[in-house]
Amino acid sequence: MRLSRLLTLTTAVAGGAAALRVLSRRRVWEAQNNRVAICVDFDDAQAAAIRAGLPFAEMVARLAQNEATHLSLPEWTLHRLIAQGQVTPLAPQRPYTDPAPIGHWNYLHGDAALVAQLAAEMQTRLPFTQTAVLDETTLVFAGDIPTIGELGLGFDRQTADLIQQNGLGVAPRPVSYAWPDPDLLRRTLAQAAEIGRYVPFAGNMILGHEMHLDATVQALTDNDLTFVYFAQSRHQKGDWFIAKRRAPHVVLGHRLSPADMVPLDYHAACHNWVWFARERVIRFCYVNFFRVLHATAPLEGLEYVHHLKHALEDAGFVVDREIDLPVPVPAPDTTGLALAGLAAAGVGAAAINNTLNLPEKIALPLTAVTAAGAFALPYLEQSRNQAAATRPAHSHDHDHHNHNHDHDHDHSDLAALYPPSYAPKLLALGLTTLTPVAGMTAVEQAGFFGWLSSLVYQASSSAALAAVTSGQDYQLRIEEYKGFNLDWLVPLTAVAWQIPQKPVRAGVLAALAGAWLLTRRQNVDVLALLDPGYAEGHTHHISAAMAALGDAQMALGPKPARKWTGLAAAGWAASDVLAGYGRIPESLAASALGVSGSALGLAGFRRPERALEETLRLAAPSFSVGTAVGLLLYASRRLLGVDF
Repeated sequence: MRLSRLLTLTTAVAGGAAALRVLSRRRVWEAQNNRVAICVDFDDAQAAAIRAGLPFAEMVARLAQNEATHLSLPEWTLHRLIAQGQVTPLAPQRPYTDPAPIGHWNYLHGDAALVAQLAAEMQTRLPFTQTAVLDETTLVFAGDIPTIGELGLGFDRQTADLIQQNGLGVAPRPVSYAWPDPDLLRRTLAQAAEIGRYVPFAGNMILGHEMHLDATVQALTDNDLTFVYFAQSRHQKGDWFIAKRRAPHVVLGHRLSPADMVPLDYHAACHNWVWFARERVIRFCYVNFFRVLHATAPLEGLEYVHHLKHALEDAGFVVDREIDLPVPVPAPDTTGLALAGLAAAGVGAAAINNTLNLPEKIALPLTAVTAAGAFALPYLEQSRNQAAATRPAHSHDHDHHNHNHDHDHDHSDLAALYPPSYAPKLLALGLTTLTPVAGMTAVEQAGFFGWLSSLVYQASSSAALAAVTSGQDYQLRIEEYKGFNLDWLVPLTAVAWQIPQKPVRAGVLAALAGAWLLTRRQNVDVLALLDPGYAEGHTHHISAAMAALGDAQMALGPKPARKWTGLAAAGWAASDVLAGYGRIPESLAASALGVSGSALGLAGFRRPERALEETLRLAAPSFSVGTAVGLLLYASRRLLGVDF
C-alpha cells in the first residue's frame, strides 16, 4: 500500500477513535434524557368538562388519573375574560362624571373576587388607568378595551391551586402584547414562577419581543424558569434568542396544529407523538383534544392522553412531570473537536489524492497540510470568538430618540453574545461530501484493500460526524447541520465524471445540476427528508390489507436513510468486481449505488436529537449485511480465478 494511502487511512482512524470518547458520554446522557411531559391545553380541557357536564376540578382529576402531567394556564387578559363571559361590559347606574385622564371610562361587571383581583393587578401594572371597583362587582378604568384588553394581567391563582390539588402541574402561558414594558414582563414571569416551572409562551411572539428580550431572559433566569421551545415549528418570534441564552434550561416542545390533526385520529396521533419524541427529541407534548373531526365524545380526550402515555412508555420513554435536560450536555471541547476533525482530513485527502491520482511527492504533503488545517480549525475559531468576547460592549439605547446604531458595533456585540459555530459545520460538511468519494476512489485505486479502506472511512466518518454535531446547541436544534445538498451532489458528480461517453456524461451532469438547483430553490434537504423513520401507527385499525401495505411501505420505502448504509459496502465491491470483468456501465451503476448508500448512511449520524442507539439499531445491521455481501462478491471472484 502506498504511504500516502496508509497516512490518509491512519488519519481517518485517529479522528474516528477520538470521536468515540464524546460518543460514549453522549450515549450515557441520552439514556438519562428519556423523560417526557404531557401537557393538556386548558381551553380544551375546560370545554370538554362543560360539554360533559363535569365540574372542572373533576376533569383535572381525571386527566391526572389518565397520566397527564401538566395543564396549561393562560395569562389573564381583559380580551380573554370578556370572550369567556367572565366579565361583561356594563352601563352603570351612576357613571363617572369627571373626564377620563386617558381614553374614556370603561365599566366591566363580574364576580366580586375576580373584579377585586383584576383591580389590584391593574392598579399596580397600569396606575395611569385609575382603576377602581364600584359596588364590589364593577371594574372601572380609563382607556379603551382594544388597547388595555390585550395586556397580560397575571394568572388565576385559584385555578392554579385547583389544578395542583388535583394532581397536575401548571404550565403558565404568558401572553405577548404591544410595547411590553420590562417591569411588566418581569412581574408576569415572577407570577408564573409561583405556579409552575415550564413556560410555553402563548401566541406568535415571546413576551418582550423584540427590544426587551434581554429583560425576558433575565427574568426567566431570576425565577429559575425553563423555556419550552417549539423548535419543530419555530412559530414564535424571539424563541431562538431565548433558547440560545437560556440553554440548557430549555426543553423542546411541540403542538399539533389543526391542519396536522385533520388526517389523524388519536391512535395515529399517539404514534406521531412517539415519532417526535424519538426523532426530534420532543420532551414537552402540548396536547389539544380532537373536537370536531375524529371526535366522538368530549371525554374521549381522556382516552387520548391515556393512550399517549402508554405509547411513549412502550417506546422506552418515561412520562414524568420533571423533564429538565440532564447536565452537562455532552459536547466535544476544542481539543476533542480538533481530533475528530482528523477524520474529515483523512477522507478529504484520500478523495483528492485518489481522484487526481497524485504522485507521492504531492500526495504526502497534501495529506499533512489537510490534517494540520482540520486540526487547527477549531482553535482558530476559538481564538476569534475569545477576541470578540473581550471587545468592549456597546450598550444600545432602544429609546425612540436614538436609533442610529453603528452596524459594526451591532455585529461585534452579536458575535460576542452568539459566537459563530463554523468549525463543526465545515467539518461535518467535509465528512458528508467527501467520505463517499474517498470510499469509491479507494476501491478503484487499490481493489480489495481499497474496499477495506472504504469501510474504515465510512465507519470513522460516521463516528466523527456524530461527535462534531453533538452538544447543547445541536441537541436543542439551535444549531443544525447545513449540507446545501452538496452531500449527494458531490458524490454523484464524482461517479458521473467517470462516464466514458461524453454526451451521456454531459447529460447526467446537467441533470444533477438541475436537480440540485431545484432543491436549493425549494429549500429542500433531500437526505434530511429521508433520514427520519416512519411514525409506526399506520392505519392498522382500518383493515388487515392496509396494515400489510403499511408494513411493506415501512420495510421497503426509502425511509429511514440509515437502513441503506450497507449499499456502500456492497455497491463498491460489486463495482470493483464488475470492472474486473470489463463491465464498465454496470460498474458505474454499482459505484453510484455505493456512494448513495454511503451518503444515506452518513445522513443518520448528523442529527443528534435522535439517540445514537436508535440510529445504530438500523445502521449497524445494514452495514454488516453490506460488508458480508461484499466479501461474498470478492470470494466468488477469487474462486473464478480473478486476482484482487
